[in-house]
Amino acid sequence: MPEQPAARSNLALRLLTAGATVPLILYTLFLGPHWSFPALTAFVATLGAYELFLMVAPGHKIVQLWGTLASLGVYTTLLVGISPVLQTAMLISLVCGAMLISLFAVGPVDAGASSRMAWSIAGPLYLGGLFGVIALLFQQPHGGEWVILAMLCGFWSDTGGYFVGRAYGKHKLYPSVSPKKTVEGSIGGAAAALLGGLIAHFWFLPSLPLLDTILLSVVAAFAGQAGDLCESVIKRSQGVKDSGTILPGHGGILDRVDALLFSTAVVWGYVIVFRH
Repeated sequence: MPEQPAARSNLALRLLTAGATVPLILYTLFLGPHWSFPALTAFVATLGAYELFLMVAPGHKIVQLWGTLASLGVYTTLLVGISPVLQTAMLISLVCGAMLISLFAVGPVDAGASSRMAWSIAGPLYLGGLFGVIALLFQQPHGGEWVILAMLCGFWSDTGGYFVGRAYGKHKLYPSVSPKKTVEGSIGGAAAALLGGLIAHFWFLPSLPLLDTILLSVVAAFAGQAGDLCESVIKRSQGVKDSGTILPGHGGILDRVDALLFSTAVVWGYVIVFRH
């Protein structure tokens, strides 16, 4: 019983945060200058990268700075569409630069040193790359609508899984990674994402065939849940509950977008393969 008031308070904070951020997202997607949504995405990607490197490289400011700037660099590289030669040069520079930075900031040579080196390469590819996919999806015809579909799949899966799991969850999904997630919550999340996809189909994406809508929504939902679990692995391995505190009721940036990053990758893949 004592947990119920706290749960209601947390839900209220979630709703207030969503009420403050959703209008901004919709404005940049449909009403603002064309650069406003990529700029907003770049800002969020930078905050997310900083959160990530605070977790995986605590106390190592050089690695944190590198990881944040390199993530923004990967994002920008994807967004501006440079030539394959320059993309290859960027990738080589990322690998070499990350290892050199990690060597310079090695600190005690223990297991953490190699982990920081690995994250200096993987972190920018993870966040810079997947946030870049969000911006690339926006650049497609009807990009704003596709981004909204990805958000419905990612966010509604997360929300549906939360409520269904609390009400009916009995079978643990992956207890060693996320003890509170259940199989019932996962199915409920997929159903919520499917509902979001159907709303998109009948409201603002009528060109998306109904069968494609059903399959895409479910696949994107489960991909988003996998992204959530991946971030849980990072947090659990670092001994933290949330990636940050910037979003009241949600935690950090990564806590809010972990599912969205993976669901967007699925939607972008569908658009590139089947809609071109």
